[in-house]
Amino acid sequence: MAVALLLAALAFGLVLANRPPGALLLAGGAVLEALLIGFLIGGIAQMAGSHREFARAEFVMYLLACVAIPPAAAAWGWEERSRAGTAVLALAFLIMPVMVIRVQQVWAGPVG
Repeated sequence: MAVALLLAALAFGLVLANRPPGALLLAGGAVLEALLIGFLIGGIAQMAGSHREFARAEFVMYLLACVAIPPAAAAWGWEERSRAGTAVLALAFLIMPVMVIRVQQVWAGPVG
């Protein structure tokens, strides 16, 4: 979550400076993607070894969405070589901590 928030702050700074996404931002996105792939693999492995009751399909879909959003935003942001492309990346990076929190909530199972 910290990496995603740091990248979001960097991207929003570039938006304010009216700059297109650069190699540094995309390299940071690649690092974030590698972390999210590890999160996906670890989450599925942990789920496979668990006998707890929780929404398994929802859990896997959130994990897959976490992995899919940054590359989709990078493709869109790189194609749109303007401030708007940088804003797309900034929003995608800002969404990632929310998605990770949601994965943790689904893992925790129903409350009550």
